[in-house]
Amino acid sequence: MSVTLDPHSLLPSCHSKSFYKGLSWTLAYNMNDFHNLTEALKTARIAADAAATIHCEHAGTIEPEEASSKGRADFVSITDFEAQKASIQIIKNVYPQHTIISEELPDNPQRLDSLDGPAWIIDPLDGTTNYLHGHPMHCSSIAFSMDAVVVIGAVSCGPTGEKWWAAKNQGAWKNNKPIHVSNVQQFDRSLIGTGFPFKKESLIEKYVHQLERVLKTSGGVRRGGSAALDLCYLAEGRFDGFWELYLDPWDFVAGQLIVQEAGGFVSRIETDTLPLDSGTVLGANSQTMAQRLKNVIR
Repeated sequence: MSVTLDPHSLLPSCHSKSFYKGLSWTLAYNMNDFHNLTEALKTARIAADAAATIHCEHAGTIEPEEASSKGRADFVSITDFEAQKASIQIIKNVYPQHTIISEELPDNPQRLDSLDGPAWIIDPLDGTTNYLHGHPMHCSSIAFSMDAVVVIGAVSCGPTGEKWWAAKNQGAWKNNKPIHVSNVQQFDRSLIGTGFPFKKESLIEKYVHQLERVLKTSGGVRRGGSAALDLCYLAEGRFDGFWELYLDPWDFVAGQLIVQEAGGFVSRIETDTLPLDSGTVLGANSQTMAQRLKNVIR
């Protein structure tokens, strides 16, 4: 594989020289080398950084009232579409035959857990509401799967310059340093991340009761507004657990792999598996801690 810039370059902040400068890169890939995950990881990281740079370039130029609404408190902006366009073109330049699933595409399949062959799963801007209000907790998220098994994940946060990535059986990394989940096992000392079920208002009452129980038994609860970042925080030990009652696959698949490769555990609330499908997501620094969190919220 050849690229016109170093994919390991860091994006220190939105105020630094842009990592991505347009859609004119030329990338070549030999399909005989497909099983080398290093090449796919480079592409995922470049695509994630390209989207994050567009977040930075558009920052402060869009008012909340200018965004379109996909549903109650569910917004989409021109930045979502431009970031999506950039990341998809980078991937297609390298892997033109691969399936691409992205949040803002109109023809995504209903279920992703039966995907055959290579597929890319993209959230071009996770945390759009935060982004529209100048809140720094937003990011891009890129995952690559083979036969519905996620093997690559990359998440890039433009405002902070933080980048997380993982490849299956190769560990998890943040800004070129390996990361690992925390060692906290006492639930009353744990810090738990969460997200509100704003896409499913029918779940709000159930969620409020869960939140009350976790608040009364844990060391604290935080809600940031970006599930991809919440999972990265879990992977590097900022959180000890996380749960949300409804997420789409592009919200969690990259973060899921990063947590798992950092030594953590991720599943449905109701089972010990996590298919590529919309629904509940629960993660923790160990399966034991995950069960403790499940016991509290069930």
